[in-house]
Amino acid sequence: MNASPRRPGFAYLLLAVGGWLGAHRFYLGSYVGGAGQLALLSFGLSGQRGARFGLLLLLPWLLFDIYWVYRRTRHAGPQGAQRSARAPTRDYDPAGLAEADQLQAQFVAAAEAHDWPKAVAIGEQIVATARGVFQGPHQNLAMSLCMLGQACYQLKAFDKAKAAIEESLAIGRKVGMPDEDMDIARKALAVTLAGIAQRNASGAASDQAAVLMNLLEDRETRCHEALAHGDLQRAEKLGAEAVAASRELCGGPGKAVVRQLAAYAELCRRLQWNDKAEASAHEALAMIGELGLDDGWRRGPTNTLALLHAAAGRADEAEALYKKTIAMAVAEAKGGSSDSVVRAFNNLAFLYAESGQEAKAELCYARALVHLDKMSEANVQGDAELHAHMLNNFGGLRMARRDFDGARPLYERSLAIQQRSCRGISTAAANAHNDLGLIAQDEGDLRQALMHFQRTLLLNQICTPDHFKNIAGAQRNVDDVSMVLAAVARAARMEPST
Repeated sequence: MNASPRRPGFAYLLLAVGGWLGAHRFYLGSYVGGAGQLALLSFGLSGQRGARFGLLLLLPWLLFDIYWVYRRTRHAGPQGAQRSARAPTRDYDPAGLAEADQLQAQFVAAAEAHDWPKAVAIGEQIVATARGVFQGPHQNLAMSLCMLGQACYQLKAFDKAKAAIEESLAIGRKVGMPDEDMDIARKALAVTLAGIAQRNASGAASDQAAVLMNLLEDRETRCHEALAHGDLQRAEKLGAEAVAASRELCGGPGKAVVRQLAAYAELCRRLQWNDKAEASAHEALAMIGELGLDDGWRRGPTNTLALLHAAAGRADEAEALYKKTIAMAVAEAKGGSSDSVVRAFNNLAFLYAESGQEAKAELCYARALVHLDKMSEANVQGDAELHAHMLNNFGGLRMARRDFDGARPLYERSLAIQQRSCRGISTAAANAHNDLGLIAQDEGDLRQALMHFQRTLLLNQICTPDHFKNIAGAQRNVDDVSMVLAAVARAARMEPST
């Protein structure tokens, strides 16, 4: 039996993944044997009589070939001796190679699904298997390390990615890995180093910090999605996880913790978990003072505390805090106009309206409207929902005084804003249509009133299908106006002609 100058490790790999086709025999120069194995496989899969017997013959032949490959590559004449003198031979475990091949298929599937935590875990198993199989530097081990490094990069574990890719390049240089594979590893390292620089610029200095930042970003994104769908319970859970991740990331007081505490306090307030909301807002303010941050950081938790005081009937405390938020918002806008300024005036105006101080409420709403006009003149879109609610609140104040001429343009402007932002499908639009319907009904324009009430009913059914009271009220308004119109029509038909 003549020795083959082929690599034994690759021969075992071919036996593990393509032995049924005789791939290992073709590779080692045994063309007759390879053709025989391929013929047995073809006959076994043909479905002819006795075909299974061909497969039964092929299986023990492949088992024997484990020993045959060893003999073919290790114990052969002068060429084998010469090759042994050139480089030490290694006895690779074919079972280990088969396991590595299966793991690689799982790695590819995880990467295609963008499941990078799973891909990294599988990549680590592949590297561990390759180390056990090859017992030293090898091209397959180098490429496995490169794969692991690229998966770690996608997971933003940059330091781990850098270590894996650098080891891949070191092994590649030692074993003479092909230039195209070395280029892949070099490009992966360059991208990883750029990621490390970007990560360091953002304030994270380690793999653990990078993973925590990734976790924090994920929780924030999912929390915003839950809020967009109105799922406050799920948003609160994700918000609590974001607070915990930010604490671990900063290891103490930090801007990320302040930001998450302020957001969590507002979530708890909306859920009416007032004690938890107040505690989180106070902790955020204390941490802001400890870090020496400016008033732009104080405005959010201060506004939350003001809302909590207002809800608890502590009007004086709420008023003082609202005035602070106005001063902070104006200072942050550098004397100009912004959503924060509009929101601050709107909140204080609403507090005055609820406490019966209508003159003060009118003044605050007017100030908010001035800032909204300035934003419109500067083509600043801003928060459409905030603007619509502020206009509705101002219109409600004027309606309470039966100032219909002053209220109507506010509601119409609110509807125009909602039409631009969400095609008029919102609770703010429903409220505006309802109040315009009431104005039209009071003025005797029943057809116009019916149109607005029907729109209110439809929007309530779309936007708040579980608010049965609102839907029932809108339906009642539609029915009442419809009955009056029907009665008027009947009376017109019964009146004798002249």
